[in-house]
Amino acid sequence: MPRLPATLRSQISSEMQVKYERVTNAGSGLAATFQALFANSQVASGLAGLDELTGQLDLEPWVTLTVALTVAHERGSETLWDSFVPLAREAGVSDAVINGIAAGTAPRGLLPKEGIWVHFAMEVVRDQMRDSTWQAATHLVGDEGAVALAFTACYYEMMTRLNRTFALDTA
Repeated sequence: MPRLPATLRSQISSEMQVKYERVTNAGSGLAATFQALFANSQVASGLAGLDELTGQLDLEPWVTLTVALTVAHERGSETLWDSFVPLAREAGVSDAVINGIAAGTAPRGLLPKEGIWVHFAMEVVRDQMRDSTWQAATHLVGDEGAVALAFTACYYEMMTRLNRTFALDTA
C-alpha cells in the first residue's frame, strides 16, 4: 500500500497546476511518482524541472527511453517499467531491445547502436563506468551527450528510489 495518497489536481495551488498537469499526464511515464511528490509541492516542482530537462536534452527519444527502461529493470521497478514500455515502443525502441532488457540479456544480442545505451545505463547504475564505455558513448554523442546520458540514468534511478520509498513499487 502506498505511503502517500495520490495528490489530486484540486489539492495543489493554482501556480503549480500547470506543472502538475504536465508531469502527471498519461504520457509522462512518472505520473504516480509525481502524484505522490506533490505532497510537497516545492520538491515536486524542482523535480518537474528535472523531468522537463530530460526531454530537452539532445538525445533522441528512443535513446532516453532505452536508458529509462534499463534503469527500471536494473532497479527492479515494475511501476516505471510498465509505464515506460508503451512510450518506448511509440518512440521506436525495438522489441529486441525491450525484450533483451526485460530478460536481462541486453546488451548481448543487440545491434551496437542500440546496445551501447543499455550498457552505458547499466554501468552508471552499477557505479562501474569504464573508460571504454565512456569513450564509445562520447564517440557517438560527444561529451555533451555523454553528460546527458549520465544525467538521464541518474534521474531515473532517483525516481525508482522515490517509488520504493513511497511504496509505489514492490521491488
